[in-house]
Amino acid sequence: MSNGRRQSVKPHILLIGLILVAFNSYWCLMGTEVWHSTQLTIASLFFNAVFTLLVFVLLNLLFQRFIPKLAMSQADLQTIYVMVVMVTTISGHTMMGYLIPVLAHTFHFATPENEWISLFGSNIPNWIAVKSPRILEGFYNGDSTLYSSSTLNAWIQPVLAWSSFVIALWLSLLAVTVFLRKQWTENERLNYPIVQLPLALTNNPKRFFSSPWMWIGFAIAGSVELLNGLSFLFPEIPSLPIRNKRLGQFASKPWSAMGPINISFYPFSIGLMFFTPLDLSFSCWFFWILTRVQLVVTDMFGARNIYNLEQQTGAWLAFGCIPLWMGRRYYGRIIRKVLGISQRKGVSPPDDSGEPMRYRTAAGLFSAGMVFLFIFCFQMGMTFWAIGLFFLLYFPMILGITRIRAEIGPPLHQLILVDPGRTMVLGLGTRRLGLGNLTGLTFLYPFVRCFRAHPTPSELEAFRLAERSRIGYHQLLIGMILAIVFGILITFWAYLHVLYDMGAGSKARGWIVYMGWETFNRLNTWLVSPREAGVPEMSVIGSSFMFTIFLMIMKIRFLWWPLHPGGYVLVSGTGMGRLWFPIFLSWLAKATVLKIGGVKLYRQAVPFFLGLILGDYTLGCVWSLIGLVLKMPTYIVWH
Repeated sequence: MSNGRRQSVKPHILLIGLILVAFNSYWCLMGTEVWHSTQLTIASLFFNAVFTLLVFVLLNLLFQRFIPKLAMSQADLQTIYVMVVMVTTISGHTMMGYLIPVLAHTFHFATPENEWISLFGSNIPNWIAVKSPRILEGFYNGDSTLYSSSTLNAWIQPVLAWSSFVIALWLSLLAVTVFLRKQWTENERLNYPIVQLPLALTNNPKRFFSSPWMWIGFAIAGSVELLNGLSFLFPEIPSLPIRNKRLGQFASKPWSAMGPINISFYPFSIGLMFFTPLDLSFSCWFFWILTRVQLVVTDMFGARNIYNLEQQTGAWLAFGCIPLWMGRRYYGRIIRKVLGISQRKGVSPPDDSGEPMRYRTAAGLFSAGMVFLFIFCFQMGMTFWAIGLFFLLYFPMILGITRIRAEIGPPLHQLILVDPGRTMVLGLGTRRLGLGNLTGLTFLYPFVRCFRAHPTPSELEAFRLAERSRIGYHQLLIGMILAIVFGILITFWAYLHVLYDMGAGSKARGWIVYMGWETFNRLNTWLVSPREAGVPEMSVIGSSFMFTIFLMIMKIRFLWWPLHPGGYVLVSGTGMGRLWFPIFLSWLAKATVLKIGGVKLYRQAVPFFLGLILGDYTLGCVWSLIGLVLKMPTYIVWH
């Protein structure tokens, strides 16, 4: 598709986008880390981004009717949405909420008893963390100010250093999505369920809002969350328990090994999974049941550890490698084009004229970013071989996440405690890695702690929106890059400004102090209690890797095979325990609709499930914004 045929984005839209970047950065901070209300950034489809888009779509309908000169095109609306999405990958609980405590925790909580200074504090370079206990006292206790010369000077180096790291990493990942886009979108025709609601909101808003089925879905979800929100504020009002309701637990062995059985009725989860192919949604809830059976069987044989985290590690690594193998011929053509090597006989070079950027440009951006990241990590004290191994594990994991989002579109994807650093310790032991590498892996931990709100899927989904909405790639790229660069700087400022006033360990109700303890207690354990390479753990990782490959081979070769490896990947380890029942309900609803009325009835049902998502998201954001205005915690729609 020619770029010249696409809509262009008005220049003032980028300015509006930057204003919204600043507001959403502040909103994510206050909503999650200060008042600890609805987690806007944990779900795959960001709450705040959808709500922002909804507000502008409604405003645009008014503009079209009363002030046509101010009306925005679909391209304008999608650009605003993408810019908000990009800052949300930075400012939320799962990135900055983990990064900023790592920069401050050590030298505030170091004591003679824990001996952190002698263990690893002296090994931390001055430019990656704040070391003055006096400066950090205001950060944790509050009733202070960021705007003193000593405080600003203490933070300026770490802020600029880590801002540069984030920009380099996010842009390197952006280059990766350029290589993936055509293979996944055009050659394999993946589903991209996450973009369905943004597309529906902007494609034909009048038709969308005139659908009675959409309003029925909106009313069901919105009414439940309105009632529960009022009940939170006024306990005398009854509530509807739709979040993580415990049905019970078996008392006798071996059935007690499966633990409590919980169900949830998250409306947005039911709505999102309606757009997932049936075999994929079936695999998700089926493998959750299978993991319960696995717990029972292992308990029958006297086992006490099924190595959940190791199973998850192997599954995600395999799932990231599978699409590379499946698209190896196309990626080989890209490599030949980038390196200037002639293609194989009878094979034409890939056409990159319609891509977001030329493949050689993307390769240059990726190479420059990776060189910077390697030098950064080396200056932190890591060795080049450890840095290389970290990224060798990192990229299959983020490719797996991106593939899950493009193919299944789950409400949640998380790899809690399944990170390259932990895997490296399992495979090599702590002594072989050494103090410098272990400290460096600790400071990289915020970027790999759970992989929720990761930028790579969002960047690829932005290109999908561009394709479907006919947005000019170049203008969209400018908006994305501006949101990344401005977003990291404004987010650092927002966190420091607010936390010096309120105190990360005082009035803030979020996880900032906890995340600092989690991060450095792990490093402390590595150093105080060194461990050798874990043979059982690595065996489980390898077995899970091969099992995932087996599932993919069976799925490709046999049409009757019902199980997709994506389901196993999502529910292994710390996967989707709270969401198995909404996924089951969505699968059941879609299967019933297709069986009764086929594709025609499915298309008629789509607005209802979009309404479920929108109603849940709208009330969730309304309660969060009320909390910001009233300066108090409010009902948590999603956590």
